[in-house]
Amino acid sequence: MTTDVLVGVDVGTTRIKALAVGLDGSVLGEAEAVTPWRHDGPCADVDPRLLADTAIAVAASTLDDARVPDDARVRGIGTTGIAEAGALLDARGEPCAPLLAWYDPRGRADPIRARVEAREFWRHCGVRLNSKPSLAKVLYLYDSVPGARERANVHLGVADWIVRALGGEPVAERSLVSRSGLYDVIGDQPWAPATELVGDLVAPRIIWAGEAAGVSGGDIPERLRGATLTVAGLDHEAASFAMGAMRLGVLTDSIGTAEALLRMIPPVDRDTVEVLVERDVGVGWGIVPGFLCLVGGLLTGLSLERMSALLGLTDRAQRRAVSLEALEADRASVPFRIADVSHEGLTLSGVTEGLSPAIAWRAAVEDLVAMAADLIDFIETHVGPREESMLTGGWMNDPTVAAAKSAQVGPYETSGVREPAALGAAFYGGIAAGVLERPGPSERPRWRA
Repeated sequence: MTTDVLVGVDVGTTRIKALAVGLDGSVLGEAEAVTPWRHDGPCADVDPRLLADTAIAVAASTLDDARVPDDARVRGIGTTGIAEAGALLDARGEPCAPLLAWYDPRGRADPIRARVEAREFWRHCGVRLNSKPSLAKVLYLYDSVPGARERANVHLGVADWIVRALGGEPVAERSLVSRSGLYDVIGDQPWAPATELVGDLVAPRIIWAGEAAGVSGGDIPERLRGATLTVAGLDHEAASFAMGAMRLGVLTDSIGTAEALLRMIPPVDRDTVEVLVERDVGVGWGIVPGFLCLVGGLLTGLSLERMSALLGLTDRAQRRAVSLEALEADRASVPFRIADVSHEGLTLSGVTEGLSPAIAWRAAVEDLVAMAADLIDFIETHVGPREESMLTGGWMNDPTVAAAKSAQVGPYETSGVREPAALGAAFYGGIAAGVLERPGPSERPRWRA
């Protein structure tokens, strides 16, 4: 007799997390490591093999937890993680260039702009035309890494690459390839202008999250061998799924360092895609087969971190005390407000006499939440109103943020799931292995009793 276990791996921007999970959803083991980027100012890259080795080691470490039964057998492994970043591989499946972080500014958008108008890129690729999409990063690598253009055979998203490194097939999961700039989302096929620019780099097999992508094996820890492999797609979506929010009519609002707004929707036409992307709402295939997922991003959490630093709130206790005081503060007594938000910083106005930390905090929270409200309203204008809301993320523990969000969205659910992206990946590993059932588009995932 053996005990069936699932492993979920989440390759994030700052950490790689993994969980070993029972078929009933109980967490039996957990491990993490720092994502091993090599930083140079705003730039960050990593050797793809080092990234894969680190992720595999973290996955294996979950099985060392004392809660994991001695007779545990890993039935399925699911991987999720960041988008836009990916591994450029040669015909032998070996990396032929560094892997650039999703936020690395070195991606080259100019050759794409010379080939197509920005709006055509939006209509086909579902994302903004800038340095982030994988296509722009590949163009940079072709120019900067000797032999990369000649050797490049396929580009795999980060989670796709981890599956390949575990011994699986070279596949492209739809929610990840949808954010690459290599793929025509509505056409559900490689995008011809990208192929002209960099060659046909999309994996020969395109899968939905949860489809089997081979069996783990080769030079990996023995306890991970023999498991069915799959890609669970974009980390934000895998997390939403684990919390029960990746359903039709549900808004997921996750407020961490970034604020991510997610809505699962039926397919739409290219005109709608263009309108949404113009507002920087990404449109791509989701992790539920046959449905798209909208992803809107805001700098809410990062901006709150900057305000905390400005106000000298250096620990959670201080910040909570000021936040509780802010609930009673009268922001109308001073003209202070956040005038603008960008990756570079905040633009503040109305710093006058009478401004206290509590008033500043309340004003900052309310102004940032108002920006989110504007984006939510915009999305609902084009895809219909939400029926439910799921709010999560570390900043929901702040009293002022929670109060402002409650006023904004009305009744909402929250989730106490720890490491939801890794948990969602584990469930998808169970789908691929045939030991868990894929829920319908209006159903929550159900673990075994």
